[in-house]
Amino acid sequence: MSSKKTYIVLIVIILVFFLVMFALFGVDSLRKEKYKTTLIVGDNTVWVYEKKNWFNYTDNDKLLQDLYWEKYKIFSDNKEFGDYLLWHSDKWYAFDDKKNAVNINGRLLAYKSNHKIKVLDFIEEQIDDYSVVRQVLESNDLDVNSKFTSNYKVSFDYDNDGEIEDFYIISNAFPIDFEPKDIFSIAFMVDSDNIYPIYTDISKNDSFNGCKPYYNAFLDYDNDKNYEFILSCSKYSVSSSIDMLYKYRDNEFKIVISSE
Repeated sequence: MSSKKTYIVLIVIILVFFLVMFALFGVDSLRKEKYKTTLIVGDNTVWVYEKKNWFNYTDNDKLLQDLYWEKYKIFSDNKEFGDYLLWHSDKWYAFDDKKNAVNINGRLLAYKSNHKIKVLDFIEEQIDDYSVVRQVLESNDLDVNSKFTSNYKVSFDYDNDGEIEDFYIISNAFPIDFEPKDIFSIAFMVDSDNIYPIYTDISKNDSFNGCKPYYNAFLDYDNDKNYEFILSCSKYSVSSSIDMLYKYRDNEFKIVISSE
């Protein structure tokens, strides 16, 4: 009889354990399974997130037409602009509920979603300590005294651990008043003196080759309390940029989806 009671107690404990685990993780996973988002980046890139997967609608006119005249939450230069209808021709145009045109002068980010997405209002800062920049240049066999056409950082608590992380951009793409041997564009993050590569493009100088990157947006699209970010890259004499959505997984930054 005693062994039977012990067996029943063990079964109850196991059931309670699985119920608690489901309440902690299973419910949240099921909720996120229903997340659906349309994300618009600039005038050309459109991505759709559904069932935890991203789909590229960029340049697909048939799919894009289903997104016209929908209401989106719009950000201009990462500042919330408001909720407006969007329609696309040569670029995205915004309208109020009465279809009066609304001007958006800054860099466009817009989303339509069945859940709230946190978008960071960030600023680009001057680099005050170039020791880590020299370290990155040296590790890529580049001149540590290189000149730049773009060099800045974005600093904030990226992963909600109470510590500030620094996201750097260094590039000498499209030089005007100097002629480097190599053209490079590098993006990386520094956390507690550890360097995490994000984007690296290095090639021999061939006039205006290369692609100059910039941080377009930081956002938490899946509510995991860690920001993802959009890194965009511009080529010389090309009107549209290449947009890449990054997420930190498996101890490195990986591209989740790209406009190309």
